[in-house]
Amino acid sequence: MTRNAARRSVLLALAAAGSLGALSACGAGSEVSGEAAAGGCDVDAPDAATTVNLLSYASTATDPFAKAMSDGCSTGNLTVKLPPTDLAGQHQRAVQSFSGPTASYDIVETYGSIRPLYADRGWVVQLDDMIEANSERYALDGIDPALLEAVAYEGKQYTLPTFWGVAVLVYRKDLLEQVGREVPTTFAELIETAQAIKDQTEVEAPLAIPFNPSGDIASQFNQALHSLGGSLFEDGQAVPTLDTDLAVKAITALASLRPVMSESVMSFSSPEVITQLQTGQAALGMLMSGRVADLTDPDKSKFADQIAFAVPPSVEPGGLPMTYLSVDGFSIAANSSVDPELLFQLACIGTGEGAAKAAANATIPARTEIAESAELPVKDAALATLPDAEPLPQVPYMADVYTALGAPIGAAVAGETTPQEGAAAAQAAAVAAIAAAGY
Repeated sequence: MTRNAARRSVLLALAAAGSLGALSACGAGSEVSGEAAAGGCDVDAPDAATTVNLLSYASTATDPFAKAMSDGCSTGNLTVKLPPTDLAGQHQRAVQSFSGPTASYDIVETYGSIRPLYADRGWVVQLDDMIEANSERYALDGIDPALLEAVAYEGKQYTLPTFWGVAVLVYRKDLLEQVGREVPTTFAELIETAQAIKDQTEVEAPLAIPFNPSGDIASQFNQALHSLGGSLFEDGQAVPTLDTDLAVKAITALASLRPVMSESVMSFSSPEVITQLQTGQAALGMLMSGRVADLTDPDKSKFADQIAFAVPPSVEPGGLPMTYLSVDGFSIAANSSVDPELLFQLACIGTGEGAAKAAANATIPARTEIAESAELPVKDAALATLPDAEPLPQVPYMADVYTALGAPIGAAVAGETTPQEGAAAAQAAAVAAIAAAGY
């Protein structure tokens, strides 16, 4: 199945009500009993005291899946620890753990830019046989097969997916109505709409997007390049394609947004953008669909009843939306001293029906039927965006290249260098990063 076919599979499955039979609950077996928000825990109880360390960044989207293990399965001889971490620190901690003689973390939450690296270096356990052996016990056929394919590396499974997301446009309905504007569908319309809000309301910096050079700006650059029909690498080769007219155009487009953004935007990651929208300091934004739940929560957002979502604009008329597909999940450390069967069973709890139901008010779970029934304000926009969303290239040097792109792309978007200089520097940095990574 091609990636386009995989995305269509997800879209059609979620759009068709009742496309799967009712998902079964965890099956019978030797149980570690324990209840959490995500439900019970059906794993084979260890004979001796066993501690499992779980690495998963804290967020409204990831927490229900992680806590299904840490809260629901810590009892008797089994303790599942979930130390606090953020997304920025997760990859660094994971690499340190994988590189040592024994794991500091036994189960690791993974995402698109780092998953291929972990699989390619043999840091995580291949799961195909365990998936087949445990499919009925944990109702693994309830996970959308297209998402399993999306997290596979070279046709083999190293991850159980938890949820998926795409970048979406966030906007204030009341302010668009006040200035007489429709939802923007291109960068030109986005800038015009933001400028109208700036001129006609008290919102001084209407647009907020994560532009932090530590990683966010590389993602925005990739999405802009995708919108223009470009790509980061030559097809099937470890050769960056960043010193090109399309790359220059992508950088120029991102820089063109800055006059309607905060002067501090180059320091913004998703939490800062969310705060801007919650407090009314911004009226438009672009965020991953799995991170927007707090915006429509009246206990957390001053303008919850006015927040709406749409397909992101294209850089140019007729282009693709500025977005990408992200799929998160859990992988098992190959250097863990804990029984891999037990770790797999825990990962099944973390991706199970109970966890998916608990997460369905914050993100779109990988379990098709639960995703279809979820009543998320962002779901319609995410589903409309999905057919045009591409996952990151599934290459093991992706994380290294993303890290390398931050400084040169950030400097060019900030106006410290020209877009042409930024593209050339990005090309050189990406080439060096791939070489340093040994590819």
